[in-house]
Amino acid sequence: MLIPALGALMTVSCAQKEDPTPEKPVVTDEMYAVEADAETGVVVFTFKGTNLNPYWTVVDPKGTKETFTDIQVTKTYEVNGVYTGSIVAFGQGGQSDPVEFSFTIALPEGEALSETEKFLMSTNWRFYHYGWCSDGQVAESDAWDWEESSVPAEAADDILTFGKEGKFILNQGENTAVYNEDGNDPIKSVQLTGNEKWSYVKEGDVEYIQFSDGGFPGMLGDNAGINGKYEIRRITANSFYLYYDEPYNQQYIYFSFVPEDYTEPALTEEQVKAAVSGNTFYASSFGWWGEGWEYFQDPEALSEGDLITFKADGALVLSLGENNDIYNDGVTGGEIWTVTGEESWSVVSEGETVYIQFAGGGFPLMLAGQHVDEPDPMRHNGLNGKWTVIAIDEEGTVRLDYEQPFSNQWFTVFLSLD
Repeated sequence: MLIPALGALMTVSCAQKEDPTPEKPVVTDEMYAVEADAETGVVVFTFKGTNLNPYWTVVDPKGTKETFTDIQVTKTYEVNGVYTGSIVAFGQGGQSDPVEFSFTIALPEGEALSETEKFLMSTNWRFYHYGWCSDGQVAESDAWDWEESSVPAEAADDILTFGKEGKFILNQGENTAVYNEDGNDPIKSVQLTGNEKWSYVKEGDVEYIQFSDGGFPGMLGDNAGINGKYEIRRITANSFYLYYDEPYNQQYIYFSFVPEDYTEPALTEEQVKAAVSGNTFYASSFGWWGEGWEYFQDPEALSEGDLITFKADGALVLSLGENNDIYNDGVTGGEIWTVTGEESWSVVSEGETVYIQFAGGGFPLMLAGQHVDEPDPMRHNGLNGKWTVIAIDEEGTVRLDYEQPFSNQWFTVFLSLD
């Protein structure tokens, strides 16, 4: 009578032994390899573990992080320095602890690429905006130089590719005429040979692209723009600008570029609230724009000492400096303004357009009034108004636009973090 019971007990015991809880994975030195050829930049990553999936992380000398999940992969790195990384393995028992590694890239002198070269070569680029600025506006354009002009048809479908060893490809698309700002006359005589070149030049802290063998960035500021030298400015995660000096006009023509498949992300109410709520700003630039033109400038003494704080509870704090005056485009020399402490702000949207709605006497440090001295609804245009949020840049500068219906133009205020 005892034997069957003992057999059943043994069966249960054996079943328990056959189904143990999976153990946490462990990555040992024998399970992976990172083989780097410092002089070529070629690195081979290999994972040799069984029934496990690797997750690699590599951080370059500039701090840029890259991740991948290949069992074996070969990558080429073009920036000299020490790279750090880690590998984690995933299995039935969960995630292993990370194991760290490092390797060094030391390309021979002259072969290592700068971060800017690597960025330019990372994608195919298309035109986004273009415009002009004079010598007196150069510093301002570095801070923020938003251009509303649409790219001429001659260049709108052009794609720029910066290749290795100086190879430059300008795909002109269907419209092969070249827009030349020198006389606003497209020229059709430029024939691309496929031998166009580019090179990266750095003089002090200033970076340039030097074109040669018939190279140019799709549009021309003048006839000398072919094989010209273009200053590289304002590189962001998704764009860069080229500035071309036109000394005879004492101005620059500039072009901005974005990746070929780039689409402008629409701002959301949440993004605007996060950008302004609890923060204090000053007016870093202002101006006007209309159909096919724009003009922005430094406020200088017009708003010196003026600050605006968007409190999280919706209250607006306006500090108009020592003299309590404001810049009002409708009043010569501005005007004295009384801040009551009742000013407020909120974020509203209509479709994909997001606005900051001012109330209680609120406005973004400057007004866009009509040029009249007597009481008029347009005298204080923008007061308690709904200002369009056009963009927020990487430094947190917010661009606000307000329509001046009496002049068929827009008034713009750029608010930068204090």
